[in-house]
Amino acid sequence: MQTIPTHEALMASLGRLFVLETADGHRLEVRLAAAPAGVAMDATYVSYSAIFELPAEIWLPQDTYRITAPDGASWELLATPTRPSADGRANLTAVMHTSVPKAPPSAT
Repeated sequence: MQTIPTHEALMASLGRLFVLETADGHRLEVRLAAAPAGVAMDATYVSYSAIFELPAEIWLPQDTYRITAPDGASWELLATPTRPSADGRANLTAVMHTSVPKAPPSAT
């Protein structure tokens, strides 16, 4: 399990189905609807979000969920209900705010 998904990985998975698992083991498929960039507190951080659209007639509260990507990577993410989709489906949004990845040392 990785700590958090990268913004690049989320952008590459837009529109795809992920599996969201609740603390009591219930699983459902959710669609990654958007992965907008956010506003970082300074140049040493990056910020971005993952907006997951829930199935029709499903609503979930703010909580920590295990979210598994189509490639099998999974993360424990705090997700909060946010504005519903145009068709009324509920959305959960996880916000990532992390240090800018360090560049690997160059071979000299």
